[in-house]
Amino acid sequence: MMNPDTKLTNGKTVAQIEAEMKTAIENIYLENWAKGFSVPYRDENGILHLANPDGSDDLAEFDIDSKSFRLLSRFSEPGKGRFAYLLAG
Repeated sequence: MMNPDTKLTNGKTVAQIEAEMKTAIENIYLENWAKGFSVPYRDENGILHLANPDGSDDLAEFDIDSKSFRLLSRFSEPGKGRFAYLLAG
């Protein structure tokens, strides 16, 4: 892991790049939710979830043949999902 204060060749620090990437990722979630789409993500254990527009999360699996998600169960209630904090801002 790089030191967050390390300056990169573009003149920005690692911390600045990480903050910009966090904002970009958050915008992807917000833009997709505004269209009514759930956004897939994998947790730290590699388990697939769908972050839903209501702030809930579902456990899911992806079927490579049909290129579709299958919902397995509700993981967190509306407003309690991993990215629900974005809805408050």
